[in-house]
Amino acid sequence: MPHVVLQGSISLEQCQSRIAPFLFRDGGFIVRGERVFRDPEGMTLLIETLVVDRGHTQKFFIQIVRRREDAIVRLEPLTDPEKTPGVRRALAVVAHRLRESTGATYGRSNIDPYLIR
Repeated sequence: MPHVVLQGSISLEQCQSRIAPFLFRDGGFIVRGERVFRDPEGMTLLIETLVVDRGHTQKFFIQIVRRREDAIVRLEPLTDPEKTPGVRRALAVVAHRLRESTGATYGRSNIDPYLIR
């Protein structure tokens, strides 16, 4: 499953307003972050996401889970989109927005070629 670990102190409550809505275009990719949902404990965010990857449209949720010393950005397992380059790019865009707004750094990831440095 594609994912990015962000290392550092991340308050998802503070990040909620900075993550979405957004629109990102790059070549044949369009990534749109729509609504954000936060669990009452403030440990998980869900971002309703739309990706157009060279004419192929998918709608799914990106999940951000706060852990002790880091946070993981991954696909919400119940929506399970096809893992296209556009879907991987969507994860990278969300990770980048979190990194920019919190000062976190990239940790482990299996989508390195898509990360925005």
